[in-house]
Amino acid sequence: MIPLTVRSGYSLMWGTAPIKEVCRVARQQGYDRLALTDTDNLYGLWHFLDACRRNDITPVVGAELTDPATTDRAVLLVKNPEGYKNLCRLITARHLEPDFKLETAIARHADGLAVLTRNPCHLKQWHESGVAVYGAMPRRPMSLSSPLCQTARYLNVPLVATPGSFFLSPQDMDAHRMLRAIDLNTTVDRLGPLEAAPGEAWLASPREYEKRFEACPEALANTRRLSETLTFTGPEFGLVMPPWESKTGTDPGSALRQAAYRGAQARYGRDLPEPVARRLEHELSIIIQMRFAAYFLVVQDIVRLSPRICGRGSGAASLVAYCLRITNVCPIKHNLYFERFLNPGRKDAPDIDVDFAWDERDTVLAAVFERFGDHCAMVCNHVRMQPRMAVREVARVYGLTEAEISRVTKKMPWFWRQDTAGLDILRELSERPESRDLDLPAPWPGIMAVARKICGAPRYLSVHPGGVIITPRPVCEYVPVERAAKGVRIIQWEKDQAEDAGLVKIDLLGNRSLAVIRDAIYNLRSNNHLLDESTWAPEDDFATQEAVSQGKTMGCFYIESPATRLLQKKSRVGDFEHLVIHSSIIRPAANDYIQEYLRRLHGASWDPIHPLLADVLDETFGIMVYQEDVSRAAVSVAGFSHADADGLRKVMSKKDKDHVLADFYRRFADGAAKNGVTPEKIREIWRMMMSFSGYSFCKPHSASYARVSFQAAWLKTHYPAAFMAAVISNQGGFYSTFAYVSEARRSGITILAPDVNASDIRWQGNGNTIRVGLSAVGHLSLKTMEKTLAHRKAARFTGLEDYMDRVRPDEPEAQALIQSGAFDALCPGRSRSMIRWQWACWKNNRPPASSSPLLFDTAPGPVVPPPQITEDPLERYRQEFSVLGFLCDTHPMTLYKTELEGRQTIKAKHLGRYAGKRVCVAGWLITGKVVRTKNGDPMEFLTFEDETDIFEATFFPKTYTRFCHMIDRGSPFLLWGTVETNWGAVTLTVEKIEGLPDYNNRL
Repeated sequence: MIPLTVRSGYSLMWGTAPIKEVCRVARQQGYDRLALTDTDNLYGLWHFLDACRRNDITPVVGAELTDPATTDRAVLLVKNPEGYKNLCRLITARHLEPDFKLETAIARHADGLAVLTRNPCHLKQWHESGVAVYGAMPRRPMSLSSPLCQTARYLNVPLVATPGSFFLSPQDMDAHRMLRAIDLNTTVDRLGPLEAAPGEAWLASPREYEKRFEACPEALANTRRLSETLTFTGPEFGLVMPPWESKTGTDPGSALRQAAYRGAQARYGRDLPEPVARRLEHELSIIIQMRFAAYFLVVQDIVRLSPRICGRGSGAASLVAYCLRITNVCPIKHNLYFERFLNPGRKDAPDIDVDFAWDERDTVLAAVFERFGDHCAMVCNHVRMQPRMAVREVARVYGLTEAEISRVTKKMPWFWRQDTAGLDILRELSERPESRDLDLPAPWPGIMAVARKICGAPRYLSVHPGGVIITPRPVCEYVPVERAAKGVRIIQWEKDQAEDAGLVKIDLLGNRSLAVIRDAIYNLRSNNHLLDESTWAPEDDFATQEAVSQGKTMGCFYIESPATRLLQKKSRVGDFEHLVIHSSIIRPAANDYIQEYLRRLHGASWDPIHPLLADVLDETFGIMVYQEDVSRAAVSVAGFSHADADGLRKVMSKKDKDHVLADFYRRFADGAAKNGVTPEKIREIWRMMMSFSGYSFCKPHSASYARVSFQAAWLKTHYPAAFMAAVISNQGGFYSTFAYVSEARRSGITILAPDVNASDIRWQGNGNTIRVGLSAVGHLSLKTMEKTLAHRKAARFTGLEDYMDRVRPDEPEAQALIQSGAFDALCPGRSRSMIRWQWACWKNNRPPASSSPLLFDTAPGPVVPPPQITEDPLERYRQEFSVLGFLCDTHPMTLYKTELEGRQTIKAKHLGRYAGKRVCVAGWLITGKVVRTKNGDPMEFLTFEDETDIFEATFFPKTYTRFCHMIDRGSPFLLWGTVETNWGAVTLTVEKIEGLPDYNNRL
């Protein structure tokens, strides 16, 4: 007996078990063959094949296909490669064809498939069409006199046993029914008999199934015979490269060589330096040998679609990519390691990552889809039930209101998204300091218990941020395709499975900083400041290097986070080479190594961790900084091949890596020992390598990011108003608009309020001023913004009534414009309260729109001069803050002078004078990051500011536990703590905080 109809959690909101658990339990039950038949998909195919290998099970590839208009369904099992293609075609048609009919679709694409059905009509039709069809006996065998059995016997069609399973044990039934209730937006007790699986739909043992089918032994015998014909154990594509054809008939290798040399001469001059020519030939020989030439040419065609790109990732180590202008960092100048990207022993498919300006990316993608048609699709993401989602969904089934649910889920931390295996949600939540005041009466314990069971279950598919697959044949011959919610075609595998299949993807991603740089340069040109980008070398500018070395980089792409700015201050170096190091060493697991790096950077003596690593780590002071340092260390210390070393590097970023890493460690230790490395040094080197097990960069990626960061830093250094206006307009960066406005003001820039006669939709900088864009005004629609600009282009507005008559904003929009100050210049000498009164008069007496019929016969009443309405300045600021999220002419902290009297606070810019002393400082909280200590305790790094400067504060576990419930973004606090310095960088170690009096009502 072989289970022919087994579903995993990838039968979305039906199945409950992860594939690896399905295979583990199947092996425990005694099965050596297993068919996975998830509904309308192959979402987990490569996970299934891998789990079968680990459990010594022969896989049978298949799927259950449903008819969207009826309850009809059939199970399709693959016999051979043609059958696999047809299965993919059928699943694709099921998702993409609006008039899909199961009956006719299977008749067209049945070659190489075994088709199992319970429908006697389909059984007859498909049999007569030549389909290899079988009668499917359900988990409770039907009577031999049933229509299916009679039809099968009449046609001499075999009956097979298909008991079917949706979960692994009877105890999983509750989780299954909860998933069904969530999916149907109902309660568990309202589920109908056809809306959930029956209680016996669990993966039973062969003996149990034989007992269930003892009334029909021929079904068991036929099942065994059928399974013996299903010899297909998975597709074998090799590397699937995108197609490229020359209009002149040139083969891809020759075309790439010609294009690379043309590009090299454009980059380096007609007479190529010898190192360039040698490296170019080396790379071309490997690229052509590995059949990657077409891939490079296709990517080159794509990057031509947009003038400003950032080629990054390991592909930025390629000189060929640099010469094709796919990347913009010279790999020879910066000593970038090509074998990290491509080497002859590499079996998996590397990819090239290219960033485009975020608002240009969709246009680029549309052009790619138009060119390649059904040979092109995007990679998907499998979105799973994370604890917060699981709790929210289960609570809805329990009938709780959104307010009741949010009260609990907002206390659930982001870092639970990393690993939910064995997570006890109720215990963890009750022990968290942030939620110690959270009351969790019934039914919350029950909700948490059920939510725990469904954590990790696949929920739906989304679109990968940028992965594009382009294939020689239609994509649906390799993998099923469906349509994402946003309308784009996506394959059913996420990036790891696509890579396992050999599908070479191209990552086309959106980057807001590229748009910031573009818009800032455009702003300069509009102000007659021309910048020749062909000769622009921002990394060589001394003033920019000084700003970088001092951490004055808010808004500057990858080097603006609090941690990176502190590192820059500690290092006191701002050149390009060190910035490349800093962009990569700032990974979470490298804190200990950062301190040692700083010590060595500032002149302390050091020796390499082992002589075999002296050359490998010389440029980074003997410390592993980049991903490829892991590979190079494995080659140098343990004698790994480049391919095996890259395999080690890659497996470290995987979630399920422990069993593979153990094998790698044995191989590493054995190889290192043969080279004379002591056990202690082996462990020390391995420990440093393991610091890359989380998020980290390769050097080419770091260098590419550093280049974009330097361009941003140069613009901020020399044209801060244009730059900060572009940062805010593109809503891109680590901080809020509030923080960027404060940074601009600290830089000596005057913030001009929005003005209907002067503001564009986007923010604009000129000289030492920034004009707030209309996009900053809350409640203001894009339509009203565009009407404002269109009418102003015809004639400037002459007064409030003129604007209202011509633009006709609705009431919330008009109120927001008044509160933001957008009419101040139109109404000189009048307070905003008076302007509001003037608007009310217009509203009560407004004439009809010119395009509308008269609504009344009487003429508007006479205009009455406005009274002298007194305005509370604090109320004016409160209203302005409510619609803008910041104040144009002052920092909110200046409004707390009365509350701070007698407090003996110091200003943020003076903190450095009090090193080692306990101080009190008032600050506005702008951002924060919760992390875990080595002991697993939560702590937080927070960023505050006042009108004089920005500063970083550390809440160690004890303080965090005591005060975390008070921490609220966008609020002012008093902080008591000790001023700490580390390599010249100043931080505040907080001991106590206090919300300023009435701060919730002040703004």
